[in-house]
Amino acid sequence: MRGGLVFKFAVKILGLASLVASAPVFALDPTQPPAGRVVGDAPTEATSVLRLQAILRSGGRAHAVIDGQTLKVGDHLGDARISAIRPHSVVIDRHGRQQELRLSAPIIQTSRTQP
Repeated sequence: MRGGLVFKFAVKILGLASLVASAPVFALDPTQPPAGRVVGDAPTEATSVLRLQAILRSGGRAHAVIDGQTLKVGDHLGDARISAIRPHSVVIDRHGRQQELRLSAPIIQTSRTQP
């Protein structure tokens, strides 16, 4: 019976030792980037994806809401310049290349009948 108790004690000691040895793995800060990743690896504003959220029209003027900012033709958002605001899309110029940002679907359909 004494041999069984020694064996159980040895197993418990080995289990505790393995927990202590692996403790640094559990102590990693989850808010830090993965090991080997440099902060410079993160996407920059130059390559960020812009999201068109709304197109507003009032008194013949058009404004676009992109990533929470209200902009008009000619305005800049990071490295992008607003080239045109169309009924359901916005054309931006980024480093000499044009890109069209589209609304997913019109929120309000205009009536085809005249009052």
